[in-house]
Amino acid sequence: MAKALGISTSTVSRALADTWDVKGETRERVLDMARRMDYHPNVNAKNLQNKSTGTIGVIIPEFVNSFFPHVVMGIQEILYEAGYRMLIAQSNESKLQERENLKMLIDNMVDGIIISVTCEGGNEEYYQNVIEHGMPVVFFNRVCENVKASKVVIDDVHMAEIAVEHLISTGHQRIIHFAGPENLAITGKRTEGYINALRKHHMEIMDDAVVPTGIFIEDGKKAMEKLLKSGTTLPDAVFCFNDPVAVGVMKALKNAGKRIPEDVAIIGFSEDVLATVVEPELTTVLQPMHEMGCCAARIVLEQIKADKAKPYHTIVLEGKLKIRKSSAL
Repeated sequence: MAKALGISTSTVSRALADTWDVKGETRERVLDMARRMDYHPNVNAKNLQNKSTGTIGVIIPEFVNSFFPHVVMGIQEILYEAGYRMLIAQSNESKLQERENLKMLIDNMVDGIIISVTCEGGNEEYYQNVIEHGMPVVFFNRVCENVKASKVVIDDVHMAEIAVEHLISTGHQRIIHFAGPENLAITGKRTEGYINALRKHHMEIMDDAVVPTGIFIEDGKKAMEKLLKSGTTLPDAVFCFNDPVAVGVMKALKNAGKRIPEDVAIIGFSEDVLATVVEPELTTVLQPMHEMGCCAARIVLEQIKADKAKPYHTIVLEGKLKIRKSSAL
């Protein structure tokens, strides 16, 4: 292009970059030639000159449940508006794969990382080391409590307490909790909310009232099938770690001929797309998934654009209990 126009390559570059020191006539000639040649600047090369690739890495634990895709859509909305691209990696609930994903993103020179951690945990020191070397990192939903980084969450303790209090207010006395993986901080928080609600209303916390399960439909189904086979008195309500677990519980109960909510009321957590598909529709805690993604993206962009490291902070978003027929007597 420079040779055809009879000008230097540096002048062409400055014209395309719209710098002040190129005459208007020259700039128009360059742009006209670029249009005729269908020329597009090498974005990666341009960003590397600015020590930026214009790319944000996103690591999520799985795509099976609808929660994470909804958050990713929020992240993408903000990044797109800001002219950034997104590189997504899935850890498949493996801490080893999570670490490999992180290495891949760093090798691809991303400008920042947004992550929700795997249920296995164990990479806290690795992430702290990455942050200390200057990489902006923002956690959402599943966070590393001991890592000094910004986080976007809801008040899991409070929302779990509200969910269980709803069951208490509708007359349920034997309420158990199917908890999530023990390595996740939100598992402990939701269990804490469950216990807080029972204690607040002076209700007995039964032996084996908190049952470790998992995060998928099959986990909830197997946990309820085991309980049904045990011969113990059936609870009249179950508060579940998330919606997929709750759906699994409902499947097991229906297969055993139990009625929902007449025999056992069910509450989930997350507002998965399954909540309004199952019958009866599932009462659940709505998490602002899209807003969570938008917020995480804004924070990582703020950190990237800051002249110096910004102090980390935790953003707590509002949740809401969505009452449906699975808990209504």
